Amino acid sequence: MKNISKEEKDYLSEKGKISNDKIVFDLSGNNWQFEGIRPDEGVKIGFHELNFDITGDSFNWSFAKVPGDVYTDLWRAGRIEDPHFGRNSLKAKWVPENEWWYKRQFDVPKEMYKKHIQLVFDGVDYACDVWLNGKFLGTHEGMFSKFKFDVSDTIRFESLRFGTNVLMVRLHPAPRRYSQVAGRKPAWHGDYWVSLPPTGIWKPVRLEATGKVTIEDTYVKPTILLEDSVRLGIELELLNHDSIAKNVIVKVEVEGENMDTKTYEITKFIAVTKGTNSVALSLDVNEAKLWWPWDLGDQNLYTAKVTVTEGEALHDTTSTSFGIREVKMELNPGFTKDQVENPWTVMINGKRHFMRSGTWGGPPDIFMGRAHPSKYKELIRLAKEANFNNLRIFGWHPEEIPLFYQLCNEAGITVWQDVLPLASLSLPKDEEFKQAVYAEAIASVKEQRNHPCIVLLEGSEELFMTASDPKHNLEFVNGLGEAIKPYTSLYFIPSSPLSDEVGLNLGFKPNESFHANDLFYGEGEFVMEDYFPSLDYAVIPELAISSCPNVESIKKFIPENEIWPPGPSWGHHWTDFDALRTLNFEVLGDQSRDGFEKFVEATQIAQGVIFQYALEHFRTRKPKTSAICICHYITFAPDMKWGIVDYYQEKKMSFNHVKKAYQPVLFTMKHYDRRWLPGEEFKGELWIVNDYYKSFNNCKASIKFLDKAKKVVKEEEFDVSEISGDSSKKFFDVSCKVPGKLGDKFYVEMSLVDDKGNVLSENDYFLLVSDKTIDKKELREIGLEAFEIKQKYGWANYFRYYPSLGAEEGHLEADQKMPVARGFE
Repeated sequence: MKNISKEEKDYLSEKGKISNDKIVFDLSGNNWQFEGIRPDEGVKIGFHELNFDITGDSFNWSFAKVPGDVYTDLWRAGRIEDPHFGRNSLKAKWVPENEWWYKRQFDVPKEMYKKHIQLVFDGVDYACDVWLNGKFLGTHEGMFSKFKFDVSDTIRFESLRFGTNVLMVRLHPAPRRYSQVAGRKPAWHGDYWVSLPPTGIWKPVRLEATGKVTIEDTYVKPTILLEDSVRLGIELELLNHDSIAKNVIVKVEVEGENMDTKTYEITKFIAVTKGTNSVALSLDVNEAKLWWPWDLGDQNLYTAKVTVTEGEALHDTTSTSFGIREVKMELNPGFTKDQVENPWTVMINGKRHFMRSGTWGGPPDIFMGRAHPSKYKELIRLAKEANFNNLRIFGWHPEEIPLFYQLCNEAGITVWQDVLPLASLSLPKDEEFKQAVYAEAIASVKEQRNHPCIVLLEGSEELFMTASDPKHNLEFVNGLGEAIKPYTSLYFIPSSPLSDEVGLNLGFKPNESFHANDLFYGEGEFVMEDYFPSLDYAVIPELAISSCPNVESIKKFIPENEIWPPGPSWGHHWTDFDALRTLNFEVLGDQSRDGFEKFVEATQIAQGVIFQYALEHFRTRKPKTSAICICHYITFAPDMKWGIVDYYQEKKMSFNHVKKAYQPVLFTMKHYDRRWLPGEEFKGELWIVNDYYKSFNNCKASIKFLDKAKKVVKEEEFDVSEISGDSSKKFFDVSCKVPGKLGDKFYVEMSLVDDKGNVLSENDYFLLVSDKTIDKKELREIGLEAFEIKQKYGWANYFRYYPSLGAEEGHLEADQKMPVARGFE
């Protein structure tokens, strides 16, 4: 410890008395300032030298909040317009051309005196330099890895009005090429966002004052011995910051969170040398309460409190939340090893976990300063309301903040996690890049691995299908799997999909995993009842259909004069008008272009009907298929694209279709056509899928067929003697003479109740009275027209919908009004 000044001595009112507690001082919050400047200019003019006695140099800096991001701070300060509104994001493209300096001035608690003090950053996006009181502490790159600095000799203990310690963080200009930072930062572009690369201090910052031996990592590995007897393997990483070896006592106490269980503990005497020390302990827990997904059991959680002492002096203490559960993988029945070689069935505590999943297109906002905890809580609540039991974080998105995983732990929603964001690119081939990504992956896995919700790991998303060198990418992600293997017992899949054309050329088996997106991208080439039953895969990690957000949500991010007819801001927010009108026609028999509310509603119904049909089909394939994932559940910006819950946490109509399709007990009617001629005999099959392990006996099933006026034309009831646990089975054939005339709809309503009259499942459908042959021809014509437009103007260029923006002859006039989308005039 440095010599202290008279002012510091005066500040320490209890001079000489050393606290025996670990002191954590949170530097997060609103007491930050920030300013931007051209790259490399900040150090030249001495931003890093700002001190507590010259605060006038930063009086004109704007206020900021940490955790957060630069764009949100600029927006709050009035320096940019809301990037989510209209096409404002394009006006903010100057932001990543600057470096951004963040300043935090503070006093420290006097109890930190004479302790070992570390400055801890949980995450900075993407790279930064750090100074404290004018002393350069270091540089860090990588969004996901925590980093620390020893500031024991740099902290000041004087007390002044605004604080005597000055922390300066220089954020490097945001990266502009994803390939250069892939794996350590997610892509900031894609088919629902394109404009701005996020940057900021996106996770908390704090000071930790401890003894010289700190607990750097705690890993609890449960092994189930008997039904309620568990052995906890506890792996600790201790760091001795002193040059002198120390004899310490390590104590681990395990107790249940919010449940009546006894406390288990183990104590061990350990000699720790300078540097990192690994400690392995074993603790048996009797009467253990296991953690389960919500449809298989309770979400019991435990806390492991670790304390390191030397004599009566405390060095460090931490608490780690974990769940007692075992995850094993099994091969999907029904496939040979020549068809599928990866085990895709997730077994939790010996029970099959069919994953009813959706891609978590998060965080709730691409700008972390707007991703408030309340949004996380609401979105996890809605996911459970929609009967999701799994969320997939794939390679377009970052790993999530601890709150997300804790909410999933508590809700019983499992997580299918890409280790790092690696998606749809050709990876650099230099060794330095590879090792940096692997190190980031190890740090990420160690940070997350105690969360019982995480059950399956993948290395990347669509990393082979568009790469110039897919073989190199495969070698890279295989190496990534080997790099993390010592740190986790979870199964690792290199990428998704594996069974597309490129994957087959790389040697993967033909029925592993497939992205069932051809209906969307096929521009009318397929219809759902022909397409989805043709797919024979162990898992479907992605199934994409787009729609518009709700009418009131659209009004929040589209300028009033562009709402209808749809102006260019629709295009900027990724409206694929051709895809939407094609899907509208397939599902409703009408492109629905003649009104704002009608068009929006039609897109949501189309998305919902297609999702429902596909999800119910793949669920009936259980156990041959073991997971189905819609793309997406949410997205992180307001858009006209994938989610079933929009950016404003509002449910689309498609939400309820997915909710029905994802009922744990699903009463479904398989039908291989949606269009039937008047008077034709409709035929369907009644199936029941049960994802519970509980069986149901002596149930009653009923089905009603209704005409366009919702008048019942046929009704039947059936006795169901037994519905086995963890099952999928066809029970009955049904038929009905198709009511109405061409252009009508007819409806089906179904109900399944148990022996006490409690509803186990309710479902409904609408079908079209139409000529399928004629409609398929018209659907294809709409699709071909859309294809020609894309070929002429570009697949990702929304100017194709706005002739005046495309500068077509006769459209560029001085008095041109607001452009509207082609075909929506």
